[in-house]
Amino acid sequence: MAREALHQQQAKDYYILLLITDGILTDMDQTIHMIIEASELPMSIIIVGVGNADFDDMERLDADDSLLSIGSRKAKRDIVQFVPFRDFKNVPASKLAAEVLEEIPGQLAGYYNNLKYVL
Repeated sequence: MAREALHQQQAKDYYILLLITDGILTDMDQTIHMIIEASELPMSIIIVGVGNADFDDMERLDADDSLLSIGSRKAKRDIVQFVPFRDFKNVPASKLAAEVLEEIPGQLAGYYNNLKYVL
């Protein structure tokens, strides 16, 4: 659906993919390639990590410090927000919601600004 929206005359749809994971990736390189490809699409990816796993791979996908890249390929923009659920177990649900959605406004605006689309 996000790929189809890219080809619309007027880009009016924006998608948010929510992934809930235990943190285990079977193919990090393929995942990075797919996120880089998706960085051109009208979408954001929210990853919520559950359990006590090592979430270093999820933190890498979040790419807050620099755009995600592999080899000569580089993401057009940051589209991933990672949140470890364990950090929010004993706080109000509103804190978790705020963290999960924190980057969405900037990601959405970044996509439409690249299109020179007026929001």
